[in-house]
Amino acid sequence: MVGSAAIPAGPDDVLHVLGADPLDGIRDVLTGTVGAQEPGTIESLRRDIAEAKRLVQACGYARLARQLPALLARFECPGSARPEQRAMDLLAVHGYHVAATLLLKYDDAASAWIAAEKAATAARRTEAPAAIASAYRILTHAVAGVGHRRQAVRVAVTGVDHLSGRVSRSAPDNVAVFGALLLRGAWAAALDEDRDAAAELLDEAERTSALLQEATNRQWTAFGANNVALHRMSIALALGDAGHALQAAKTVVPAQLAVAERQATYWSDVARALHICGRTEAAARALLAAEKAAPEEVRSRSVTRALIRELLQRDRAGRAPWLRALANRAQVPV
Repeated sequence: MVGSAAIPAGPDDVLHVLGADPLDGIRDVLTGTVGAQEPGTIESLRRDIAEAKRLVQACGYARLARQLPALLARFECPGSARPEQRAMDLLAVHGYHVAATLLLKYDDAASAWIAAEKAATAARRTEAPAAIASAYRILTHAVAGVGHRRQAVRVAVTGVDHLSGRVSRSAPDNVAVFGALLLRGAWAAALDEDRDAAAELLDEAERTSALLQEATNRQWTAFGANNVALHRMSIALALGDAGHALQAAKTVVPAQLAVAERQATYWSDVARALHICGRTEAAARALLAAEKAAPEEVRSRSVTRALIRELLQRDRAGRAPWLRALANRAQVPV
């Protein structure tokens, strides 16, 4: 004993005191510190991947964090000689894409990069252009997330090149993946403050959206003209143009965005733009709309929690009383 504190006998003694991070199970799989599991049948993997995709788009993050480690471990089992390996690799692209997305939601871009690279590695093995482009979309996000924004744009453009000759009305899945990758590249260019590249990629995405019926969720992309309009708003905000973002917001029909996560993103970005423009009460109302669309997206994201805190500090007169209730639900100190 040193004073009243016990000397730990091993790392578990200390780690237990620190408490478990709900994403540690995913990180353990990505780093190979837990054993692989037998993959099971392709049909069962396909069902579980579809469920994981539904959860991430519905912002069911807590449940997804519990389910993903066991699912990802099924892709870590060696078996390159299996006849169904290509089918498994195509599903692995989606599985690691979901993992990277969830990690990015919780600001762990470093781990997300590992997951995204695993998606890209699986995609390259398939030699399927659409799978490669899909993997490069999440890789673009992860690379930008760690601060390498110029390289992120290059990743996006490389993925676009893989698929550009295969985009037509008769191949709607390719259109969706291609368009979504263009949007992710435009976002990365905006973060890099390259307005010209962001505008060029956005315009190409808008032209691409004309090839696809709206309100679809092909290849889990939620791509369409309405989503392009959403990205115009988000990219204007990323470039520091809050006024332009609010103008662009008027062109979006949030109820027609294909998934809950996109709807919550719309209202959260509107709230950020309104906050920048000094419209505290309107920003708070926009956050309530975001919470209605996807509660976990608002209550668990650090960027949204920070916005709630800033709005509380500005609302000294208490003109937005519902803001304190939202802060309590998001466990933001008031």
